[in-house]
Amino acid sequence: MDLMLAAVIVIFVSIVFLYIGSLFRLPSIVSFLVIGMLIGPFGFGVITDQSLIDTIGNIGIILLLFTIGLEFSFEKLLHSWRIVIIGGLIQVITTIVAITFVTSYFKLPFNEALFFGFIVSLSSTAIVMKILQERREVDTLQGRTLLGILIFQDLAIIPMILITPLLVGSHGPDMTGLPLQIGKVAGLLLVIIVFAKWIIPALLFRVARQKNRELFFITIAGTCMGIGWLTSEAGLSVTLGAFVAGLIIGESDYNIDALSHIIPFRDVFAAIFFLSIGMLLNTGSVLRDLNWVILIVIIILVVKILTGVFSAAVLGMPARVCIFTGLALCQIGEFSFVLAKSGLDGKLIPDGVYQLFLAGAIITMALTPFAMNASPRFVDLYYRLIPQRAFRPGDADTDSAYGQVLSGHIIVAGYGATGKSVARAAEITGIPYMVIELNPEIIRKEKTSRHPHFIFGDAAQKEILEHAGIYQARSLVIVVSEQGAVPRIIRLARQLSPHIHIVARIRHIRHTQEILDIGADEVVSEEFEAAREIFTRALRKYHVPEPEIQKIVLRLQKWGYAKFIKSPETGWTNSSIDTLLHSFRVHTINAEPGSYCEGKTIAELDLRNRFGIPDLGFRHGEKTVFEPDESQKISAGDALIIFASDEKVEEISAMFRA
Repeated sequence: MDLMLAAVIVIFVSIVFLYIGSLFRLPSIVSFLVIGMLIGPFGFGVITDQSLIDTIGNIGIILLLFTIGLEFSFEKLLHSWRIVIIGGLIQVITTIVAITFVTSYFKLPFNEALFFGFIVSLSSTAIVMKILQERREVDTLQGRTLLGILIFQDLAIIPMILITPLLVGSHGPDMTGLPLQIGKVAGLLLVIIVFAKWIIPALLFRVARQKNRELFFITIAGTCMGIGWLTSEAGLSVTLGAFVAGLIIGESDYNIDALSHIIPFRDVFAAIFFLSIGMLLNTGSVLRDLNWVILIVIIILVVKILTGVFSAAVLGMPARVCIFTGLALCQIGEFSFVLAKSGLDGKLIPDGVYQLFLAGAIITMALTPFAMNASPRFVDLYYRLIPQRAFRPGDADTDSAYGQVLSGHIIVAGYGATGKSVARAAEITGIPYMVIELNPEIIRKEKTSRHPHFIFGDAAQKEILEHAGIYQARSLVIVVSEQGAVPRIIRLARQLSPHIHIVARIRHIRHTQEILDIGADEVVSEEFEAAREIFTRALRKYHVPEPEIQKIVLRLQKWGYAKFIKSPETGWTNSSIDTLLHSFRVHTINAEPGSYCEGKTIAELDLRNRFGIPDLGFRHGEKTVFEPDESQKISAGDALIIFASDEKVEEISAMFRA
């Protein structure tokens, strides 16, 4: 097929499948793998020149490793060393041991079994981090835990790439070549130190002084390819050299600018890499061995979930974080394809086994978003089966007496910036408080003889709320970073204490009605608060007097917060939040000469009883009043400012038209 026509078909198919994938919230990597299966030689045969695709795909993985090296920071590693080293090491080692044992049971030679342990132990940094970013959970406890383990996995690819050539053969690893490989690694480390310390920073400084973006980009790309070529000449992997090059530039002052130059090319070439992987999958052979594919998927999911849960548990993480970590790490990683391809090229694994691995990898990647979204249900199931594990006295030295000592206190669920502010305000005003926090590091740091009331645990569990004194507390403030936990905490707290006042923080206005229906008394929306602040600052730019700004803001707050607080008369919100979002808005209605309203007072229009308008603003000339006198007469050119639906405004406007 003509190359241009093939490119057009690939782009069109990619647009369609990426759009469908975005509707179902599937990672783009999964879409590219499926597209590769369809357009490859085992699909519709749109592209059959596999060597060209392999070449472009290899460039993509080189750039991918290069950007990971750019983003890697030794400072980040030192800051999270416990999670990275202990958690990551345990996860990788236990997965390798478990997979080696399982595959040896199926009569695979030890070197092949160990190699499969390598490729299964790695998870997809791209998929997991993308989902965490979409959920806005990168900076939560579970997000930091996953990031630390994934950093270790990204580093673990280096020794795996070094060891893989030693596994080629039928009699196990050839240890005679190990000293040479160690010597090469030592020499490579020496090169990293010399280049990172003296050569590359000096070169980039001189290039940056020229203020020529093309020269800077070519220098960055040349550094990546040059070091990759040096490592290949030394008998190591080109991809390893790309990672080293990124590491060297990443420690300089020019890493951010370099990253901005490379990312567009990386995304394009990496997409082609995953397309090329999908093209290698022989769907016919997979369908013939469907039972084996299902078995492989089950083994991968079970082993990786268990090892992920175990590694987080060793770090002392609560059950909710452990389960989420295990489910998030259940897939095969993108670097596993690099290892598997090198194993195929080195005849370490046969083509049939490689096809089964590809099928298993693609399926586990596709299942990852669903597994992460199902985490709350697995957590609830776990606590129902083992309720005593909801709370561990040894970790926080909690005592049920806290619930008896404190009375009329505030329970603060979550001790981030907002939770800390609430606790400090309570302390200043002399109100007793109890904090529930999932992060053991925060508990260790904040819990002192002066501030004893800190509990380690999950506020979505009955035992934790009881130890916090839910029955004696007057208020519960929920400011946890994981939004999925908010409704569970509210529902449980309302069951335990029907009269407690619950204030919950959420991100989006659209979730307000749901949270109020579950049992919250007040909801604070980050989206609404941000809009109010932006609106205020925008008015200041137009030199609106500060008293007028405050009047407008107070009026908007009154209109808006009526939807965020339960009505004391009925116990429910005044109207649905969906109505607020989709129907209600601020309208300005101008009085035309000769209209019905001209010469009449606001009281005579009787907007409250006739149209359900509780309050309004009145503009006469340049002056705006938000609490006008009912006896105010309306003249031509005056305007009413009301908060209502489009349909209601259309009815009212009839009185203001000539």
